[in-house]
Amino acid sequence: MIEILTSEDQRSSFPLNASSPVGHHGLARTVGKPARFEFLQNEISIFPSLNDTRTVVRSSDGLGWENMFATLTQATPLAESIEPASYLFFAVPMQNLDLAIQIDGRTHKAEMAAHSQGIIAPGVRYELNLLQACDIFYLYIKNDVLTDVANEVFNKRLDEIDLYSPLEETDVSIQHLLNVCLHMLEETPDSSFRSDYIARAIVAQFYSRHTQLRDTPRVHDSTVPFSRAQTQRINDYMQAHLHETFQIADVAASIGMSRTIFFERFVHTIKKTPNQYLQILRVNRAKELLHHQQLSLADIASACGYADQSHFARFFKRFVGLTPGKYRIEISS
Repeated sequence: MIEILTSEDQRSSFPLNASSPVGHHGLARTVGKPARFEFLQNEISIFPSLNDTRTVVRSSDGLGWENMFATLTQATPLAESIEPASYLFFAVPMQNLDLAIQIDGRTHKAEMAAHSQGIIAPGVRYELNLLQACDIFYLYIKNDVLTDVANEVFNKRLDEIDLYSPLEETDVSIQHLLNVCLHMLEETPDSSFRSDYIARAIVAQFYSRHTQLRDTPRVHDSTVPFSRAQTQRINDYMQAHLHETFQIADVAASIGMSRTIFFERFVHTIKKTPNQYLQILRVNRAKELLHHQQLSLADIASACGYADQSHFARFFKRFVGLTPGKYRIEISS
């Protein structure tokens, strides 16, 4: 299953020019000495083929950060499998990046916008395929911080909270905090005091947007609209699957949200339910296909996801005021 994800929102507070190599901005390159990755090296190998696929430009190794690790790297095209881990992971491309990622049995193919955030929650296994070279900022936050903030914010254990993995987020607050972390890589030790507070602030913001307490509705989230990038991805997903039967949960999963939060935000943003919007898309697709005289009404019904021709005719007339046959006659005359 291939989903084409796009983004229109490429605003960023990052100072790096999206079209320029990282090294042109005065950051010293690390040559022949990959970072130790501190707390992460004992859990998994972050970069399975570091010497062949990624070059460390700058990292937080040696800065005294105890609760998170950050690195700015140059990555070449690569394919790799990442096993589930306990940390919260952020990846921020410095330029627009073509990639494919398989997560929860779904393959997402995307041009990820420069400075957007790919976020992977703990416990998620995924397959990654970078299709081009790119400068990427990575941030990893320890499970201990996730646990502490869950208790402070929700008075809950971490295992009582569902965490989601949005694959192309444009959260401005997280963006600013990641920008601070990026700048801190240029500072001399010790920045550990600030790094602890920033790690907690990032996790708190992540929790406010991409989690749900189990069995507890998040009614206040109904007033948060989708970003333009999310709206485009939702529309693209529905357009690509009009001929299929799919659930609201499938669309929600494509942008890393729970079904409940997705439904509330969809109605708030689009002013229609997902099913109402889907019917509009199907009727519009049918109107386009009716221009092709060689296609039978049964073929068009199937291509637009209707159970049969009579089902197609009933919905089409409800929206257009004419049966598909009469509409075809009108547009051809």
